[in-house]
Amino acid sequence: MISRIKLKNFKCFEKLDLELTALNVLSGINSMGKSTVIQALLLLRQTFDIDSLDKGLHLNGELINIGTGYDVLYRNSNEDSFTISIDYKSIDAHFSDSTTKELHFDMNYKYKNNSDFQELVSKPLSFAQRAGLNVFADSFSYISANRLGPQRIYEKSYHKVVDNKQIGINGEWFVDFIAEHGSNIKITNKKLLHPNVESQTLIYQLQAWLSEISPGININTKSYNEAGLVGLSFSKEGYTPINVGFGLSYVAPVILAILKANPGDLLIIENPEAHLHPRGQRKMGELISAACSSGIQIILETHSDHILNGIRLSVKNKVINRNDIRLNYFYIEKTADGSITHKKSSPAILDDGSLSAWPDGFMDEWDKAIDELF
Repeated sequence: MISRIKLKNFKCFEKLDLELTALNVLSGINSMGKSTVIQALLLLRQTFDIDSLDKGLHLNGELINIGTGYDVLYRNSNEDSFTISIDYKSIDAHFSDSTTKELHFDMNYKYKNNSDFQELVSKPLSFAQRAGLNVFADSFSYISANRLGPQRIYEKSYHKVVDNKQIGINGEWFVDFIAEHGSNIKITNKKLLHPNVESQTLIYQLQAWLSEISPGININTKSYNEAGLVGLSFSKEGYTPINVGFGLSYVAPVILAILKANPGDLLIIENPEAHLHPRGQRKMGELISAACSSGIQIILETHSDHILNGIRLSVKNKVINRNDIRLNYFYIEKTADGSITHKKSSPAILDDGSLSAWPDGFMDEWDKAIDELF
């Protein structure tokens, strides 16, 4: 599990020191630095996937496209390099008592403004270091905010879905995943099991959690093998995704990624609240909390006060320990000379679900609107 990320001269941050735990909420108005944290991890994973981690950082690829070095280096940097540092806890399998090791590494890169490859100038990670970090694990999942909308038919991928058990960063293979694995994967993580369904089979658990969004969901898939495609319906009547609105198609990959995760896995999820009504958003907060209480690590970018309330209620109801949650609110502060500094605040959730502090601008628009109305 990643316990800390430090960034130096990386995008909008001259310096950032971010402590992480099981559930990590990144919030703030647009362009405050939330995505920068996620991008740093995605760049490392993207570079790892093409076996170039010991050479340098690839800024453009399957997971993310940043541009060139000019787009990465902090604008007011006095150095021609930037650094991504990570602290993490690793279970040492060589010891019978599963000893936890605290590990640290710095990845320092030489800045080259017109290139999308930034050369590594620090010591490369060893195989053992890579093996112990969940961002490099086969089970790593990233669900982008730019998810695939409702479709009549979806693509199939044996390599991604059968070999690697992936659902795609845009959820593009989630229907194929259901078709291939829905009936043969059982959810063994008891904290993720829906209370109203006895079966542990993935398809039934997915239906149950989706029914919290829209009651009466009944998932059916149909493969068109000759065309390499697969169809989906959300009801017994055969209604396709384009006939039931955006919400289910947007949230289904998120729920699926959570249900298939195991303790120790890392999930990065952007805006799970997209196209969901308030109750559905709150339920997502509760499901995410339950997942993290079992040892799954989630980095969550969200603008939803309803998801936050679901998390707060999970603390109050003792679903998750408050110490397993980090709230991070990103904002900007103007200095005396008129320049802008990107900062963060980290209020704590208390045992009763209240917050230790409520920074101005932190999911408080409801209260501000009420004050203006009355």
